[in-house]
This record gives sequence, C-alpha cells and structure tokens, in this order.
Amino acid sequence: MKNKIFLAIILLTPILVVTFSSLYFSYGYSPDGTKNNGIFFKSYFNFDQFNQNDNEQMIEFEDGKWVMAVYITDPQKSAKSLYLMRQLNVALNRDINRVKRVAFYSNALLKDSVDELINEYPRTELVNDKNGILLNVLQKNSEANITEQNPIFIIDPYGRAVMYFETSTDPKKILKDLKVLI
Repeated sequence: MKNKIFLAIILLTPILVVTFSSLYFSYGYSPDGTKNNGIFFKSYFNFDQFNQNDNEQMIEFEDGKWVMAVYITDPQKSAKSLYLMRQLNVALNRDINRVKRVAFYSNALLKDSVDELINEYPRTELVNDKNGILLNVLQKNSEANITEQNPIFIIDPYGRAVMYFETSTDPKKILKDLKVLI
C-alpha cells in the first residue's frame, strides 16, 4: 500500500506543477518585461535585405562576430556613441575579438566629417548606406529618434538586428547585456 501511494505522488507531482504554473500564468501573474537594459526593436529585420548594387551585401557576417553599430546622422552627436562603443569593446576584455564596430552613414555631404570622426576611432568599419534604407528601417522599428539620439544597436552574427541602447544608458548595464549576448 505504501508503494502505491509513493508511486501516485511521483506521478502526480509533475502534473500538479504544470497545472498550477499554467493557472498562475493565465491569471496574469507573469514576469514583467525583461531583464535587458537595452530596448528590443519593434519587429524583426535582417541585414540581408540591405544589399547594395550588384547584390553586394552592406556588411559581411561570415566571421561569426556580433556587431555594435551606430548610424551617423550628425558627426558631433554620434561622437559620444562611437566613444562609448570603443570603451565597451575594450571593456569586453577576452571577448574583444567576438565583436566588431561598425558605423553607417548615408549623407554624402557628411563624408569628410565622418572620415575625420572614424580616424579618431580606429578599427571601426565605415559603411555607406547609399539609399538611406537602413536609416528608415531603424527609425520605423525603434522608439528612439535615430537622427537625434544616435543609439548603439546590436546585430547578431547571423545579421539580425537584436536591440539598441540609448547613449544615456549606464555603460556598466550595456556591458552586462553584451556579456550575456556574446
């Protein structure tokens, strides 16, 4: 008789746990938001859709690296984002080679200013978004005003935009998220 009761307890325990957790969740006792310090994009988009002329990809993802990027609309405002990206890259320490930094721009009139700015931040890849399509997609899928705030956005090794960080976010919190992602 003791064995039958013990067997019944063993068999019913997982069923009860799943039932009560489902009820708990369905009545609105679910987690609030996420633990991320960044902001997820509103909808999924992949960088494969931003091909340049002759099906040339805007940025290569064959090296398996995560990408920290900023879209330069005003060189003076984006200097803070580029500086923060460099500091985060250095702070990653042993994971420094798993991330690359990229700066996008589309305004040809800013080319000289952007080149001067990129010279201050070596090992930052500069990519010309010739038609400005990426800027439009970033603006549409984020709550931030990309042209005003120049946030840092993160792209996974497969070319999917994951999230972005406003420049006012504490760098320690951004670093914490990056270490989890990488």
